[in-house]
Amino acid sequence: MKSGKSKPTFIDLFAGIGGFRIGMEHAGFKNVFSNDYDKYASQTYEAWFGSDNHICQSLLDEGILDQIPKHDVLCGGFPCQPFSNAGKKLGFKDNKQGNLFFRIAEIAAVKRPKVIFLENVRTLLNHDNKETFKTIIREMNKLGYEGAYQIINSKYWVPQNRVRIYMVFFDVNKTHLNKIYAFDQELLAIKEGGGKSIKAFSSIKEAKPDKSMQIPDGTWESLKIHKARHKAAGRGFGFKLVTDFSKPTNTLSARYAKDGAEILIEEGWKRPRKITLTEAKSLMGFNDLYAKTYNHPNGFPTICSNAQSYKQLGNAVIPEIIEDIGTLIAKYI
Repeated sequence: MKSGKSKPTFIDLFAGIGGFRIGMEHAGFKNVFSNDYDKYASQTYEAWFGSDNHICQSLLDEGILDQIPKHDVLCGGFPCQPFSNAGKKLGFKDNKQGNLFFRIAEIAAVKRPKVIFLENVRTLLNHDNKETFKTIIREMNKLGYEGAYQIINSKYWVPQNRVRIYMVFFDVNKTHLNKIYAFDQELLAIKEGGGKSIKAFSSIKEAKPDKSMQIPDGTWESLKIHKARHKAAGRGFGFKLVTDFSKPTNTLSARYAKDGAEILIEEGWKRPRKITLTEAKSLMGFNDLYAKTYNHPNGFPTICSNAQSYKQLGNAVIPEIIEDIGTLIAKYI
């Protein structure tokens, strides 16, 4: 990307609460369209970034292609539940969400962006004996796109072990293969942290959390029984108790509000506690520095219920990783 030109543009599909938007805008791109069919996520998105160019609609809705403008980069964290360990792993056979990748391909075929930038759970790579990922590569190649991908752990950006696959496909008619190969090597350097140190939970832990965050007696007893049952069966499932604050936490999921099982904090109380929403925002990288650039001087505000807010954060992408990859993309287009 040469200096002196107007900002390159991007669209933000399955936008959620704007992790792609924050990262790409801070990498020097201009947003021209975003969507999400979830009304609560859209409420948060519009409260944080405004309603311009955003629609609360499914990509499968009739006529939506006409609403999407031409753009340089198509971004999308397409629904991961069909491929996730936390879901049924139906993949493309999931009639509701599994076929949305093909909608991305249809949009790309019509709008011809220079780059397609996608994110998903790491299990996408090996889903259905790797046939799912092979299908994605094959569909991209048919459209004239070649790409690079890396599985990246967020622990160098935020104090959370969150492992996701990031895929970047370039239009071969606009970017030479040699540049794509060079991009792949630089993406690998990002994966390895680029000299960053692993983040500690202590860096974002609240000093005096409210005792209302302590999980109820019944929930705690149920979690202990559940874990003991799996342990007896030789499985490692069950709640994750954070006692060493010098390390990153486990992955925050969309189901966190239910019982907090994947990240429970040992606070020295009778029972462990959930992370607060402030900690959850920091754990996902929606930090105060980013918030200030969107005129939120006191951090990104909580717009929806606690349950919806945890769900939205658990479904989000890490803005700082998007920013680093977006900055690399800008170098190559």
